[in-house]
Amino acid sequence: MDKEILINRLKAKPDLNLFIVEAIENTTILNSLFEIVLTETSSIKYSCTKIIRMVSEQKPELVYPYFEDIVKWLHHKNSFIKWDGILTLSNLSAVDYEDKFRAICQDYFALIHDPQMITAANVVGNAWKIVLAKPELESDITRRLLEVPYIIYFNKGEPSPECNCIVCGQVLECFEHYFDFSGNQAAMINFAEGQLGSRRKTVRKNAEKLLRNHSGKRKTIL
Repeated sequence: MDKEILINRLKAKPDLNLFIVEAIENTTILNSLFEIVLTETSSIKYSCTKIIRMVSEQKPELVYPYFEDIVKWLHHKNSFIKWDGILTLSNLSAVDYEDKFRAICQDYFALIHDPQMITAANVVGNAWKIVLAKPELESDITRRLLEVPYIIYFNKGEPSPECNCIVCGQVLECFEHYFDFSGNQAAMINFAEGQLGSRRKTVRKNAEKLLRNHSGKRKTIL
Protein backbone atom coordinates (compact mmCIF):
# COMPACT_ATOMS: atom_id res chain seq x y z
CA MET A 1 0.00 0.00 0.00
CA ASP A 2 1.22 3.49 -0.84
CA LYS A 3 2.67 5.20 2.22
CA GLU A 4 0.82 8.49 1.69
CA ILE A 5 -2.53 6.72 1.35
CA LEU A 6 -1.82 4.85 4.55
CA ILE A 7 -0.87 8.05 6.39
CA ASN A 8 -4.11 9.73 5.33
CA ARG A 9 -6.12 6.75 6.50
CA LEU A 10 -4.39 6.75 9.86
CA LYS A 11 -4.98 10.49 10.28
CA ALA A 12 -8.72 9.72 10.23
CA LYS A 13 -8.18 7.65 13.43
CA PRO A 14 -9.80 4.43 12.16
CA ASP A 15 -10.36 1.22 14.08
CA LEU A 16 -6.84 -0.23 14.26
CA ASN A 17 -8.26 -3.74 14.39
CA LEU A 18 -9.24 -3.32 10.74
CA PHE A 19 -5.65 -2.45 9.91
CA ILE A 20 -4.45 -5.59 11.66
CA VAL A 21 -6.69 -7.73 9.46
CA GLU A 22 -5.50 -5.88 6.36
CA ALA A 23 -1.84 -6.14 7.32
CA ILE A 24 -2.20 -9.89 7.83
CA GLU A 25 -3.85 -10.30 4.43
CA ASN A 26 -1.57 -7.85 2.60
CA THR A 27 1.97 -7.79 3.96
CA THR A 28 2.95 -4.80 1.80
CA ILE A 29 1.15 -2.77 4.45
CA LEU A 30 3.81 -3.85 6.94
CA ASN A 31 6.50 -2.40 4.68
CA SER A 32 4.69 0.94 4.66
CA LEU A 33 4.15 0.88 8.43
CA PHE A 34 7.86 0.41 9.09
CA GLU A 35 8.72 3.17 6.64
CA ILE A 36 6.31 5.55 8.38
CA VAL A 37 7.91 4.79 11.76
CA LEU A 38 11.27 5.84 10.30
CA THR A 39 10.16 8.98 8.47
CA GLU A 40 7.01 10.39 10.07
CA THR A 41 7.34 13.04 12.77
CA SER A 42 3.68 13.10 13.83
CA SER A 43 1.99 10.82 16.36
CA ILE A 44 0.87 8.58 13.48
CA LYS A 45 4.08 6.60 13.92
CA TYR A 46 2.80 5.43 17.31
CA SER A 47 -0.27 3.95 15.65
CA CYS A 48 2.07 2.15 13.26
CA THR A 49 4.17 0.53 16.00
CA LYS A 50 0.99 -0.47 17.79
CA ILE A 51 -0.41 -2.14 14.66
CA ILE A 52 2.89 -3.96 14.10
CA ARG A 53 2.91 -5.12 17.72
CA MET A 54 -0.68 -6.38 17.47
CA VAL A 55 0.07 -8.24 14.23
CA SER A 56 3.01 -9.89 16.01
CA GLU A 57 0.60 -11.19 18.64
CA GLN A 58 -1.47 -13.00 16.03
CA LYS A 59 0.97 -13.73 13.22
CA PRO A 60 4.53 -13.28 14.49
CA GLU A 61 5.94 -14.97 11.39
CA LEU A 62 4.79 -12.01 9.29
CA VAL A 63 6.70 -9.53 11.43
CA TYR A 64 9.80 -11.68 11.96
CA PRO A 65 11.54 -10.52 8.73
CA TYR A 66 11.67 -7.04 10.31
CA PHE A 67 13.41 -8.28 13.47
CA GLU A 68 16.44 -6.00 13.08
CA ASP A 69 14.23 -2.96 12.51
CA ILE A 70 12.35 -3.63 15.74
CA VAL A 71 15.58 -4.09 17.71
CA LYS A 72 16.34 -0.44 16.96
CA TRP A 73 13.17 0.54 18.83
CA LEU A 74 14.61 -0.71 22.13
CA HIS A 75 16.58 2.50 22.55
CA HIS A 76 14.21 4.87 20.80
CA LYS A 77 13.90 8.27 22.44
CA ASN A 78 10.11 7.85 22.51
CA SER A 79 8.95 5.50 25.25
CA PHE A 80 5.84 4.30 23.39
CA ILE A 81 7.95 3.05 20.50
CA LYS A 82 10.42 1.48 22.93
CA TRP A 83 7.61 -0.36 24.74
CA ASP A 84 6.11 -1.64 21.50
CA GLY A 85 9.59 -2.87 20.56
CA ILE A 86 9.93 -4.77 23.84
CA LEU A 87 6.53 -6.42 23.44
CA THR A 88 6.95 -7.21 19.75
CA LEU A 89 10.33 -8.88 20.22
CA SER A 90 8.91 -11.06 22.99
CA ASN A 91 6.20 -12.18 20.57
CA LEU A 92 8.75 -12.89 17.83
CA SER A 93 10.75 -15.22 20.08
CA ALA A 94 8.22 -17.97 19.29
CA VAL A 95 9.23 -17.94 15.61
CA ASP A 96 12.90 -17.04 16.00
CA TYR A 97 14.14 -19.94 13.90
CA GLU A 98 17.36 -18.10 13.05
CA ASP A 99 18.12 -17.56 16.75
CA LYS A 100 18.44 -13.80 16.29
CA PHE A 101 17.32 -13.09 19.85
CA ARG A 102 20.49 -14.57 21.32
CA ALA A 103 22.54 -11.69 19.90
CA ILE A 104 20.37 -9.07 21.62
CA CYS A 105 19.54 -10.97 24.81
CA GLN A 106 21.93 -9.01 27.03
CA ASP A 107 20.80 -5.67 25.62
CA TYR A 108 17.12 -6.61 25.88
CA PHE A 109 17.20 -7.75 29.50
CA ALA A 110 19.46 -4.89 30.55
CA LEU A 111 16.28 -2.81 30.24
CA ILE A 112 15.14 -4.40 33.50
CA HIS A 113 17.51 -1.84 35.05
CA ASP A 114 15.98 1.06 33.15
CA PRO A 115 15.04 3.74 35.70
CA GLN A 116 11.57 4.01 34.14
CA MET A 117 9.32 1.46 35.78
CA ILE A 118 7.08 0.87 32.76
CA THR A 119 10.04 -0.06 30.59
CA ALA A 120 11.28 -2.60 33.12
CA ALA A 121 7.77 -3.93 33.76
CA ASN A 122 7.23 -4.56 30.05
CA VAL A 123 10.43 -6.61 29.86
CA VAL A 124 9.68 -8.52 33.05
CA GLY A 125 6.00 -9.08 32.33
CA ASN A 126 6.72 -10.65 28.94
CA ALA A 127 9.92 -12.56 29.76
CA TRP A 128 7.96 -15.80 30.09
CA LYS A 129 7.28 -15.80 26.35
CA ILE A 130 11.02 -15.87 25.72
CA VAL A 131 11.59 -18.58 28.35
CA LEU A 132 8.98 -20.84 26.78
CA ALA A 133 10.38 -20.24 23.29
CA LYS A 134 14.03 -20.54 24.35
CA PRO A 135 14.25 -22.72 27.47
CA GLU A 136 18.05 -22.73 27.25
CA LEU A 137 17.93 -19.07 28.38
CA GLU A 138 15.74 -19.77 31.39
CA SER A 139 18.41 -19.74 34.10
CA ASP A 140 19.93 -16.49 32.86
CA ILE A 141 16.53 -14.81 32.54
CA THR A 142 15.39 -16.02 35.96
CA ARG A 143 18.61 -14.74 37.52
CA ARG A 144 17.94 -11.30 36.05
CA LEU A 145 14.35 -11.28 37.31
CA LEU A 146 15.51 -12.16 40.81
CA GLU A 147 17.56 -8.94 40.85
CA VAL A 148 14.47 -6.73 40.65
CA PRO A 149 14.02 -6.09 44.42
CA TYR A 150 17.45 -4.43 44.45
CA ILE A 151 16.85 -2.12 41.49
CA ILE A 152 15.89 1.52 42.01
CA TYR A 153 13.13 2.88 39.77
CA PHE A 154 12.19 6.52 39.60
CA ASN A 155 8.95 8.47 39.57
CA LYS A 156 9.08 12.20 38.81
CA GLY A 157 12.82 12.14 39.32
CA GLU A 158 12.68 10.55 42.76
CA PRO A 159 13.45 6.96 43.80
CA SER A 160 10.15 5.10 44.11
CA PRO A 161 9.76 2.00 46.30
CA GLU A 162 6.21 1.78 44.97
CA CYS A 163 7.50 1.38 41.42
CA ASN A 164 9.83 -1.37 42.58
CA CYS A 165 6.87 -3.15 44.18
CA ILE A 166 4.98 -3.03 40.89
CA VAL A 167 7.85 -4.63 38.97
CA CYS A 168 8.23 -7.28 41.70
CA GLY A 169 4.57 -8.09 41.12
CA GLN A 170 5.32 -8.54 37.44
CA VAL A 171 8.11 -10.96 38.34
CA LEU A 172 5.68 -13.09 40.33
CA GLU A 173 3.19 -13.19 37.47
CA CYS A 174 5.97 -14.08 35.05
CA PHE A 175 7.17 -16.95 37.26
CA GLU A 176 3.66 -18.42 37.27
CA HIS A 177 3.85 -18.87 33.50
CA TYR A 178 6.88 -21.14 33.55
CA PHE A 179 7.39 -22.35 37.12
CA ASP A 180 6.72 -25.98 36.27
CA PHE A 181 9.31 -25.88 33.50
CA SER A 182 11.99 -24.06 35.52
CA GLY A 183 15.13 -25.52 36.96
CA ASN A 184 15.17 -22.70 39.52
CA GLN A 185 12.01 -23.32 41.48
CA ALA A 186 13.62 -22.93 44.90
CA ALA A 187 14.85 -19.45 44.00
CA MET A 188 11.36 -18.53 42.75
CA ILE A 189 9.80 -19.72 46.00
CA ASN A 190 12.34 -17.76 48.03
CA PHE A 191 11.50 -14.68 45.95
CA ALA A 192 7.78 -15.15 46.64
CA GLU A 193 8.41 -15.55 50.36
CA GLY A 194 10.30 -12.28 50.30
CA GLN A 195 7.28 -10.53 48.77
CA LEU A 196 4.82 -11.58 51.47
CA GLY A 197 5.55 -8.32 53.27
CA SER A 198 5.13 -6.11 50.18
CA ARG A 199 3.50 -2.73 50.66
CA ARG A 200 1.16 -3.54 47.75
CA LYS A 201 -1.77 -5.84 48.44
CA THR A 202 -1.82 -7.24 44.90
CA VAL A 203 1.84 -8.23 45.17
CA ARG A 204 1.24 -9.96 48.50
CA LYS A 205 -1.68 -11.87 46.99
CA ASN A 206 0.40 -12.93 43.97
CA ALA A 207 3.15 -14.13 46.31
CA GLU A 208 0.63 -16.10 48.34
CA LYS A 209 -0.78 -17.60 45.13
CA LEU A 210 2.60 -18.77 43.89
CA LEU A 211 3.45 -20.31 47.26
CA ARG A 212 0.06 -21.97 47.49
CA ASN A 213 0.45 -23.45 44.03
CA HIS A 214 4.10 -24.43 44.14
CA SER A 215 5.56 -24.42 47.67
CA GLY A 216 6.17 -28.18 47.53
CA LYS A 217 8.56 -27.80 44.61
CA ARG A 218 12.12 -26.62 45.18
CA LYS A 219 14.20 -27.73 42.21
CA THR A 220 17.08 -25.36 41.58
CA ILE A 221 20.15 -25.11 39.36
CA LEU A 222 21.02 -21.43 39.84
